[in-house]
Amino acid sequence: MSEATFTSTPVAAPDVLMNQPLSRQMDVDIESTILEPVSHSYNSATGGTTSWILPAKGILRARDALIRFQLTSTENNNVVGYNFATGGAGAVASCTAKCGGSIISQSQRAGHYMNIKQNYMEHEKKVGILDARHCSSHEVELNVANAKIATGRGNLAFQQLYNPECDQVSGLGNSYNSGGVNNHRLQISKCLSNVPLQSPEIIVRLGDLFEIFDENDLPTMGMAQIEIVIQWNPCGDANVAAGVRTDNVVIDCLIPPIPGGPPVPNNAAPNVLQRGTVTMDTPTMLLDYIHYPQEEQQKIVDSINSPGGLRINFSEVLYTRGINPTAGATGQVSSNHILGMAMKEVKKIYVAKNYDQFSVTGATELNADFNGIKTHRNVLTNQFKSQQIPGESYNFFINNNRVYDKDVSNPAVAHDYLSQCKENFRIPNVYYDTTNYNPNKTQILLDADYAAGTQLAQTINQGRSKMYLAGSCNYIGLNLDKYNSLGSAIGNGTRIGSSPIEFNYNRLAIAAGGDNGGHLAQVDLDFYIVYRRSLVIRALGVDTSDA
Repeated sequence: MSEATFTSTPVAAPDVLMNQPLSRQMDVDIESTILEPVSHSYNSATGGTTSWILPAKGILRARDALIRFQLTSTENNNVVGYNFATGGAGAVASCTAKCGGSIISQSQRAGHYMNIKQNYMEHEKKVGILDARHCSSHEVELNVANAKIATGRGNLAFQQLYNPECDQVSGLGNSYNSGGVNNHRLQISKCLSNVPLQSPEIIVRLGDLFEIFDENDLPTMGMAQIEIVIQWNPCGDANVAAGVRTDNVVIDCLIPPIPGGPPVPNNAAPNVLQRGTVTMDTPTMLLDYIHYPQEEQQKIVDSINSPGGLRINFSEVLYTRGINPTAGATGQVSSNHILGMAMKEVKKIYVAKNYDQFSVTGATELNADFNGIKTHRNVLTNQFKSQQIPGESYNFFINNNRVYDKDVSNPAVAHDYLSQCKENFRIPNVYYDTTNYNPNKTQILLDADYAAGTQLAQTINQGRSKMYLAGSCNYIGLNLDKYNSLGSAIGNGTRIGSSPIEFNYNRLAIAAGGDNGGHLAQVDLDFYIVYRRSLVIRALGVDTSDA
């Protein structure tokens, strides 16, 4: 990204460019545009790239600009669907916004980062809006077993939460699985057709991909050429056997283990039947331009043409990785990670943790269970998750100062710190904390089938919600903003000095034994660091700065 030394003080962005209510009334015209890309390519095995050039007119309502696309299965009709965590939005690997050839904002692993952001939304919004846009699966319902209270109340599984995409339950409290003979599967509306233009369409807001677009509208009428570039994640590979690839946007519509087949023991590979190969239609972009009264637009043009230009403050997300190393035996494993960010104003830090799946030990433990929970490979979320790791603790060092007086090891405290980054991290508690995979805790999620009558005839491991969703959304968060309500205002974050940010992480490695398939593999840490930047818009281009 280009850096600039300001020789004149830039003019602050006017209120019409901020995503906030105006204090005055005015008449505006809205113009909607469906924009075709200037280039597009996609290959299921390797991914692809799509580019758009935005028209230079009016004020772009950036946060509500949409990217629309559709995937088509090359295998069969309704045999694959979208992953539970991010749905089709996970197809976005990275995104870049350019103006006059200069990068103004960029986001890597955008699909994974979106899984963090969306869980701060109200549950009703995730289910009613995001699941409709992305074909993700966030619904949670309560199942009461078909048994008398007198005989069932003493059983931990008498009342359980479940995701209706994992487990289909009838209104009488009987599992639709009916003794294990019927398949658990995604509903058809979230599955891909093998006929072009008959699969569900995916809608992704630019405001969900770019922080700058979520916070500001853009005066495209006075800016140099703006280009949006999307890099797409790959899906299945026709040259790789079904079930081998673990980083896929789509999943099997039949949720393993598949009933009616041979018994699947713990720590065994799931019987994934599809490769997940797809094609993509030509994506389009839906844009809304606001045309304000002439005097308002002239104020913006004058600001852009001023010696200092027009200044917009925004947030940027930096992605980096770390590794907590492989262990040779049961015991504590510690690692320290230097995150840098010297002289930058940092606002939030998010950390995702997952067992590695590609090292020698990771491949050996790929299908490991921990008391019936899939802790390594998750065929419902694939790479879009953050798994709770047994015995973990952490701490941050900012400007050579320890953030917490003692390492954070209590999941309730960690969840509170994560919630401080915004309003509240809204997921079912057992998605975040399993109490180190204690069966008494994880049985909050559906894991059983019941027979009708007075007896609570329980068939353990018939449910899928517990197996795949327990502990699958356990992120770490640190809020460095003074006030969340001030957004990207100058000075609201924490200015990092010459000493880099450090992150110290500890976890308990556990050798294989019993229902535990082994937890010695390295833990991959994904860091998403949100920091403030400034965009100065000039007549002939833009400058970006950390000042």
